[in-house]
Amino acid sequence: MRPLKLTLEGFVGVRDGMKRDCVTLDLESLPDGLIALSGPNGAGKTTIMDNLHPYPIMPSRASKLSVDAFSYWDHICGTSALKELEWEHDGIRYRSSFTFRKPGKTGKAEYYLAYRGVDNTWRPVSLPDGTVSDGKAESYNRCVEAINGSLETFFTSVFSAQNRRPLASYGAGEIKMLLAELLGIEHLKALSVKAGDVAKVLGKSLDSIQSELVALAGKRQRKAEVERSIAAQSAALSMARAQREDGLSQAGKLTQERATLAAKQSESASVEARLRELGVRRAELTKAMGTAAEDERVAGARNQQRLTALNRTIATHQATLASREAILGAATKREEAELAIAREDAKIAPLQREIVELEAKQATLNALNVTLATLQSEGGAKKAHLGVLNKQAAVVDQVPCVGHAMHATCPLLSQALHAKQQAATYVVSVTDLREKYRAKLKDANELGATPANLAAKRVEMLAITDELAKLRRALQAATELAASKPLLDAATSGLEAAQAECRSIAEEGAARTAKFESEKIRMSADLARIAEEAMRLAAVDVTAAIAKLDRDLAGNREVLASLEGRIEALIRSQSVLQAEGESLAVELEKFSATQSRADRLSDEIARWKLLAKALGNDGVIALTIDDAGPALTHMVNELLLACYGMRFTVEIRTQRALATGELREGFEIIVHDADTDSSKSVSVMSGGQKVWINECLTRGIALYLAQNTGQPYQTLFSDESDGPLDPQRKVQFMSMKREVLRQGGYQREFFISQTPELVAEADAVIDVQALVA
Repeated sequence: MRPLKLTLEGFVGVRDGMKRDCVTLDLESLPDGLIALSGPNGAGKTTIMDNLHPYPIMPSRASKLSVDAFSYWDHICGTSALKELEWEHDGIRYRSSFTFRKPGKTGKAEYYLAYRGVDNTWRPVSLPDGTVSDGKAESYNRCVEAINGSLETFFTSVFSAQNRRPLASYGAGEIKMLLAELLGIEHLKALSVKAGDVAKVLGKSLDSIQSELVALAGKRQRKAEVERSIAAQSAALSMARAQREDGLSQAGKLTQERATLAAKQSESASVEARLRELGVRRAELTKAMGTAAEDERVAGARNQQRLTALNRTIATHQATLASREAILGAATKREEAELAIAREDAKIAPLQREIVELEAKQATLNALNVTLATLQSEGGAKKAHLGVLNKQAAVVDQVPCVGHAMHATCPLLSQALHAKQQAATYVVSVTDLREKYRAKLKDANELGATPANLAAKRVEMLAITDELAKLRRALQAATELAASKPLLDAATSGLEAAQAECRSIAEEGAARTAKFESEKIRMSADLARIAEEAMRLAAVDVTAAIAKLDRDLAGNREVLASLEGRIEALIRSQSVLQAEGESLAVELEKFSATQSRADRLSDEIARWKLLAKALGNDGVIALTIDDAGPALTHMVNELLLACYGMRFTVEIRTQRALATGELREGFEIIVHDADTDSSKSVSVMSGGQKVWINECLTRGIALYLAQNTGQPYQTLFSDESDGPLDPQRKVQFMSMKREVLRQGGYQREFFISQTPELVAEADAVIDVQALVA
């Protein structure tokens, strides 16, 4: 694939970087070799690079290599946009046209692919299967991939976009799919899927046959159960028939015995009548004994209740009589209590008067004590003030101005004279207070014994009050006891009557018990005589034996009827089971044929599954990838040797060893460092070394495609792949690019770099900054 002409209209990168709505690049006149796109950041270089291919994706803006992971609507502006790319592949000129229109909230995108015929007219591309590029994304993608290969192959091998995923991060399954596409063996995977589909279809048929086999197996098990049931019922039928024969023989014996006893029964009609009479008499005596025993029990209970009530009455009367002496002496105690209460009441009135007088004296004494305290406080204060006045008055004879003219005007002397006058007044006042204090103190001393006398009188009053309460309680008890004197006569007569009634009840009970025991002995003797006579008569009575034989015959007939029913049921069930067994045998005749069909179909499914696995990722594809691994590794190492020297050697491992020593399919890139004599995974190398190794891997895949698969890509693309490299490695990086062009027979490589030295080494430069409007 070789881009010839690119037109972009309405793209955000063109508008922001070049300040224009549309840009057209004519690439056909550029020379072969390395073509650099230069310009500052944000000038639109990546926008141009991302559109120099026919796939509907901008790879540096996509989250993964899939058209479903990218939307052009995020990178266009305005109501319409256009991308038109003319490109050449395998000697044929193609034109990819993407048109985007968004007049409202929703937009419409159309994708067309046309080729130029020999008459220089453009015609829509059509595929042998009938697919025509009609503007739909699906048909466009199918046409592009049919011509230019799959999107994953293109962007993994010849187009190194920004933020691309390094090959070292691919999983085993992903790298298998990728290498299968690169090696052109994806059709084997399609055949594997078809083989798997055939196995699934055959599996559904096998499931149906196996369901039929399961049903037949159930019927075979049912047939075995039926046969066991028939055998068990045959044994049960034989046993039932033997039991019926035994029952018939027993019935004959019982019938013969009954006939013999019936002949004897006609000779003992009178015995039978007497036995009936004895039975009636025995029932009457038994009933009479039960009635007499019940009457005796009821009478005994009734007498016991009467005795209990009489005993309670006797106890009450005896308690009353036991208090006789106390009741008779209660009147005397009541009179004594009344006299004592009168004496104590006479003491209360004088004592109360004395207490009232003493309380009045106590109040007077309290008032005198308050007055004395007040007078004492006031006298002390005036005495102290008098002392101060006397000290101030003493200054009159001591001041230096005594006898001089200033004596009349001296302030100190004037104050002393005033204090002297006040001192005379205070002397009189203090004298009066002393007289009052002495008089009040005399009155208080006369009343000093009043509190003790008052306390003694109150104690005496409390003792009299307690004594009165005790006497009144004694009076109340004596009064109540004296009131119960009439009960003594009633208790005496009642006690005698109750005791007499108790004796009468005891005599009556003894007589009744003796009568009951007499009747019981008599009736027991009658029952014994009846039993003896009945036993004697029963020796010649055959009625009971005949009745027993009749019961045995009835039971025998029931057993025979049950056996007949069981035999009939067993015969009927056995017939049904035999019919079912015959039917199952007919159905099971086809079991062997069905099992053979299932075995043949199972073998066929196993072969198709084996074919699907052999053609899948773990079969021929894995073997093909393993075969391609050494050639791919050789090309990568040749690039490393030619461009970077002998330090690094790459090893691609397509299998990994388990802890058990077994090998499993895998993918790992190991780098051998000759300087340090060590080996490590590319994932743990430095950033610049990762770029170095990854670019060699990518270009090695491109070379493998160019030399071994016949994929005629003519152009390579790389976007700032040299970023983390040091200046020396960047120079070697350009050498690798030229070596790849030489070995792969490529015409051009478009690349973007921010390193002026690399841009200067390019064969041609597209200055994006010069395209700014």
